[in-house]
Amino acid sequence: MCPQLEVIGLLDLQKFQGLYKQNWPKYCQEYYCLDNFIEFLKKQPHIKHLQLYTLDIKQARDEGLFVIVDRYQLFVGSLNNSNGLVKKALDLVDWSSGLKCSSIPYRHIDALNSIIEEKKLNLEFTNPTDLFYMKAEDALQLRVESPVGFVLKALSVEDAPLVNEEWPNHHLGSLFFIERQIRLCVSVGLYQEDTQELVAWCIRLQGGYLGALQTKECHKRRGFGSVVTREISYRLAAQGHDVMALVGTANKPSSAMFSKLGFRVIDQCEWLRTKPTKGEFTWPEGE
Repeated sequence: MCPQLEVIGLLDLQKFQGLYKQNWPKYCQEYYCLDNFIEFLKKQPHIKHLQLYTLDIKQARDEGLFVIVDRYQLFVGSLNNSNGLVKKALDLVDWSSGLKCSSIPYRHIDALNSIIEEKKLNLEFTNPTDLFYMKAEDALQLRVESPVGFVLKALSVEDAPLVNEEWPNHHLGSLFFIERQIRLCVSVGLYQEDTQELVAWCIRLQGGYLGALQTKECHKRRGFGSVVTREISYRLAAQGHDVMALVGTANKPSSAMFSKLGFRVIDQCEWLRTKPTKGEFTWPEGE
């Protein structure tokens, strides 16, 4: 009998997460991806358009195999990448609306590429990234004082339109995503003290890594990107988390910044987006 996708829930994610502690930090991508979705479900048990799967066989559960489809984003993880189960699970996913395959650990990229080839899926983009990593004990040393005339604090939902507008990856439906991340995840903004203008920011994204790191154009080249990166890393470490960031292999300035702060590259991840197979589809605002 051929394995099929099986819907899983919070307790399953918690059991799977424990499996990824072995050989640390080899599986830190899977561990922290699950960590975020576990926290999401604790805070908001009925998140709209969130689908959680494994395969309906014991081996898949023993290996912590999961596929998460969060609106239009897909995350996948497994302790084993050589037995064909990751490919089988991806084959059973509905690709018709197009999916943004987010932070896919490089060990699973062959399985993903096979699905794309066999299903003849067209790509909007593909982007290899380096996985920068720092232990919590080291990130605790990164805390920095706010620059004179500025204050560091968590972002508010009211900041979401600006963060979304300045984000190079913004698209129809991304405002909802930014708002949700601000509500449910650790974030840091640097604000001008007298006007409360937001000038730089960083958010922890669903995969558990730092993202949407941005400085407003008129405030660039003042080191503010490093300031918010240091502060959000410290805040995550204060919660007991190691810190991860994904940087495009061609993004030399960001790579240099993370290296200077003491992060080290321990792996690679792939980002790619498939085009819809049944006509154009976009996520409307509010969903």
